[in-house]
Amino acid sequence: MVRPFQEFFRGMKMDDTNEIVSEESKDEVVKDEGTRYKGKIFKLSPQGYGFISCHDIPFTRIFFHWSSLRANTKKFTDLKVGDVVEFTKSETKDKGIRAIRLVVLELNVTNNV
Repeated sequence: MVRPFQEFFRGMKMDDTNEIVSEESKDEVVKDEGTRYKGKIFKLSPQGYGFISCHDIPFTRIFFHWSSLRANTKKFTDLKVGDVVEFTKSETKDKGIRAIRLVVLELNVTNNV
């Protein structure tokens, strides 16, 4: 018997950064390995995803999924709109920019991003 989550992960594997990728989309992903960006969360969904705005990547809503949060940062349920985050950019040809390796920064309220 195949469980639904096993069916979902069939044909997928972990890449060298522990991101889950399908075989078909592996060549379409472009990761900006060395650059870390800062931004603010401006939308959160109870389904486990959200969007970030970033001054360094203008006019773009950057998608993130709860699975992109690093283990040493806040849990998804503790996130709030306005939290400042640091992330690595991953770009897919068909889906646009996605934030990976997401860390919530503990900043003073007076800091601007």
